[in-house]
Amino acid sequence: MKDAKWIYEDYEFDNRVANLMWTISGDYDENMDSGEKSFISKNVALYHAVTAGGRRKYINWPAVKKYVISRHRAGFNKDILLSLIAMGSDVVVEEKIIAERPGVYDIRKNAYDDILSNYYKLHTDDLLEKVRHAMILEKIGKTPMVDTETRSIANDLMALQKREDTIELLKGIEDLYMKYFPLFVEGEGGEAYESGHNKNHIRGDFSDFMLEEMFEDPEDLDIEASIEEIAEALLGESQGDMASLSNDADNRILRVQEEDIEKIYEKVAYYYGNSFLEISEVKKLQNRVCKGAHGSCRIHMTDGVIRSDSDNEFQQKYVQRHQTKNIDVFRANYKVFKRNINKLRESMSRTLVQEEIVDVIPSDSGQLIPSKLWRIGRSSNNKVFVKNIDNNKGSFVVDILIDSSGSQRRNQSKVAIQAYILAMALTQLGLPNRVLGFSSFLDYTVIKRFRDYESPLSANDNIFEYYCSGNNRDGLAIKATCEDLIKRREDNKILIVLSDGRPNDIKVGKGQVNDLAEAYRGRVAIADTAREVRMARQQGIMVLGVFTGKEQDLTAEKLIYGKDFAYIKDINRFADLVIKYLKQIIVN
Repeated sequence: MKDAKWIYEDYEFDNRVANLMWTISGDYDENMDSGEKSFISKNVALYHAVTAGGRRKYINWPAVKKYVISRHRAGFNKDILLSLIAMGSDVVVEEKIIAERPGVYDIRKNAYDDILSNYYKLHTDDLLEKVRHAMILEKIGKTPMVDTETRSIANDLMALQKREDTIELLKGIEDLYMKYFPLFVEGEGGEAYESGHNKNHIRGDFSDFMLEEMFEDPEDLDIEASIEEIAEALLGESQGDMASLSNDADNRILRVQEEDIEKIYEKVAYYYGNSFLEISEVKKLQNRVCKGAHGSCRIHMTDGVIRSDSDNEFQQKYVQRHQTKNIDVFRANYKVFKRNINKLRESMSRTLVQEEIVDVIPSDSGQLIPSKLWRIGRSSNNKVFVKNIDNNKGSFVVDILIDSSGSQRRNQSKVAIQAYILAMALTQLGLPNRVLGFSSFLDYTVIKRFRDYESPLSANDNIFEYYCSGNNRDGLAIKATCEDLIKRREDNKILIVLSDGRPNDIKVGKGQVNDLAEAYRGRVAIADTAREVRMARQQGIMVLGVFTGKEQDLTAEKLIYGKDFAYIKDINRFADLVIKYLKQIIVN
């Protein structure tokens, strides 16, 4: 494999490539490529121009964007869906271009020959990577040695070449997705649809997604960027780069240049609200917590776009939309939730009162009781002293840290309501408590503060601003949260973490080459989160992990939190479970 791709700087060739793209697309207002014009060879550069022009001419990318966002919100795995769209669109575009311009066939063959000659051997167990490789071989007349499933998917994708328009192509992609990846579609309750289930029956007419109202969800930026990348990419271009291979589609690593850091911060603040910390404080915090597995990450502490200085009206409306949805669900069962708040408050109050009572017991030493001196020499019970037993465990402070990543979307309103119930019970008891949500955007872990320790009771209403988007870097969120918690003066510091037990984050690095093993997911993420939980406990913080995920992820949750974790299948039990845990701490 070559050490570096070829970068052309020949103005005449550059002009030829751009003209080829413009000729194919018929649109001379389009730019050839906004990024570095770097390819394996001139043949690949020429074919890139052909496919770039074809994608602009034959594919309706705004429709693709709406489709992917719609299906992702419905539970589809966006990485699988995007990979299928990339391969399917290539099939359609290539065949249409070759039908119009037969000479493109030779350009394609030369490009694929260069890609394959630059690629030693396929070292991956990833199904879709094998499908990509098989399709390239088939297109240049070679017979790939692949398993039955890989061949079947490749054949079905190749069959999409006769699809006349983008909507028909997307229908074919969805049929293919449901045929081969039905377990990667989650319903409202988190259940997987059975094989052969027609999702269209739930969503109505297939093209209804074109009528859906689009809001600016930060997570959609990742989808939009991925779609733009597909629109400009060459199928199999990365096949010449072994470093691009991974065993999981989620192991993608984004890279940014150092000079873009300020622009990235502006984008984060634009979508999530400005930081409530001064820049100097943020830098100090990052220097303390952004180390090890989080060395290239950053922290953004915010009160959100609604309560911070933000001019992003679209995002404000988006958050308000979720806020209204959460409040509507709460109001629909207001009396039930109100009773739950009162019940939890009274239960905790009784426990606190009982533990504050000082027990007086007879003893062989302690405070002398003169009235019992007669017992000496006259009774077997010669205990004439009493001792005070103080049951008071000291003061308490509670942090509630909620996973706000996209994986929690199916439980969004339930999580918001349970956090509200818990915060209301604790606040009415006079126990200092803070409620935070965390998710990731680019290389930032965004921690949103709904209420602070000393906030008034009315601040609990902010919890209804909770919405789910992006990824989750649990270890860094826990580490940053403990920075403030450990400084509290209370005797008992408690951290409650609600998550699905699957730390998973796209890593953004500063260098040119990063090892995929550094991606924050799987064993790396689990080990890091477990380490941060142990560090918190060593500092005297009691940590309870509340698990809301699937049973197959229970092992990971146990590795992270040890014996102090709880698995709840019904999120409506969250507040009850936490109060029970707090009572055990007070009593024991």
